[in-house]
Amino acid sequence: MKSSKASSIYVKAVICLICFIAFFSIFAIPMGLGNALNTLMNTAYELLTGTVFYIMAIAVIAGAISGLLTEFGVVTLLNKLLSPLMRPLFGMPGASALGMVSTYLSDNPAILTLADDKNFRRYFKAYQIPALTNLGTAFGMGLIVTSFTLGMSSSLGSKVWLAAICGNLGAIIGAIVSTRIMLFFMKRAYGPDKPALDEVIADTQDAKAFHHKGLLHILDALMEGGKKGVDMGLAIIPGVLIICSIVMMLTNGRPAPQYKYAVIERVSADGMSLYDATGLIQIPDVGNYIYSFEPDSTNAKWIRYSDQDQDITPSFSFNNGRIFAENEQLYVRMPYLEWDEDENAAYRLVLYKADESTKTVIPLTALDSDSARRVFTGTIPQESYRGNAGEGVAILPWLANLLGFILKPLFGFSSAEAIAVPVTALGSAGAALGLIPGFISDGLVSINDMAVFTAVCMCWSGYLSTHVSMMEVLGCREHTGKAILSHTIGGLFAGVSAHWLFVLVSLI
Repeated sequence: MKSSKASSIYVKAVICLICFIAFFSIFAIPMGLGNALNTLMNTAYELLTGTVFYIMAIAVIAGAISGLLTEFGVVTLLNKLLSPLMRPLFGMPGASALGMVSTYLSDNPAILTLADDKNFRRYFKAYQIPALTNLGTAFGMGLIVTSFTLGMSSSLGSKVWLAAICGNLGAIIGAIVSTRIMLFFMKRAYGPDKPALDEVIADTQDAKAFHHKGLLHILDALMEGGKKGVDMGLAIIPGVLIICSIVMMLTNGRPAPQYKYAVIERVSADGMSLYDATGLIQIPDVGNYIYSFEPDSTNAKWIRYSDQDQDITPSFSFNNGRIFAENEQLYVRMPYLEWDEDENAAYRLVLYKADESTKTVIPLTALDSDSARRVFTGTIPQESYRGNAGEGVAILPWLANLLGFILKPLFGFSSAEAIAVPVTALGSAGAALGLIPGFISDGLVSINDMAVFTAVCMCWSGYLSTHVSMMEVLGCREHTGKAILSHTIGGLFAGVSAHWLFVLVSLI
């Protein structure tokens, strides 16, 4: 009998090792073992310093405010006033509206501090508590996402306000779907009647017997709520660092090449530099075609260029140079070649990073067209992995592209590239928003797309990264899979709803 148990343990150990090695090989093979480990550690550290402390600050403030509101009966009032609205829509008590507001103004985990307050929990049944994860996440970062959408008016026109409204309405629909599905699962697990608290607290009973009056009473309520926020902030650290780091590495790809300056050099037949045809030309944040400059000049005009057309862009930003896509083409038109004695001269483009210490040399080849003597092109090479935070293998976007034939018509996207935004929102809404300006500058995004982006970034808002830790804090870890499934469906409904709402409103 003992031998059977021992062999069972060994089998589990071997299976565990095989699965661990297989999973880590997903990162180690393309990135290199050292780079994969460094990226994992650097990403976790960046999340700790840039995200976890921010979430903890939110939790402390939200806890202080919730402590004050519950102490003075505001939550009781909200529950009474909003129950006729919240119960038919979300199947939740009216008090849950306070959680929606707190996450809309901040981020997903803000609802956890409320859920830890027994004066808030007393309005809930046991099966409704896990659904707070779905409800709160659906409104996470709502204000930030909406403000970002409205800020795109200079690029997409004044109608972005309509996209923002449709996006928010779509997120509400997604929240209803996600919360209702989760409640269906939880009602079967906990039953419909079990209360969230074993003790009964009357509406007139305080959470704590305060001995101070006036201002000290308020300060005591704020401090008690803030302490709970600290506990919540500490409790989410393992989930955020472990799960979010892995999700980000599955979402992100190779480091993007970023250059700030360019120099065009004339080279000899053996590839040796003869002289610089230009000085340091600044590279703008958009534009891939240098079409007007004089020899030795540091000034040049840039436009967008493709095989189909040339789109003249009137203004640029030269702040940090340009982040290039993988295998992106750069074009150079050199009209002064007509004056050169050697019409077969070879040229190359030398790109410099911001510190000018690192350079990349790109051979230029003549285009096969009528302007072949004057227009040259070169391909931006891939960057190599360096083990920095934010690198990864981009498996989730690859899977999304496989499903693009479904997602694109559902969301009504203008281009297949736009699918990257909702996929990135699975791990981080902030990272997803960061993709949008580049898509806009390349003409890949419409106002309808912005409505969908608003809904999906708000509804999903990095739920793959936060759901695990949030369910852990709520004491419902075993139901994490159901929460993720429910929210995946809810986010899809949010995007589809925003798309068709925008289409219908645009017809009016």
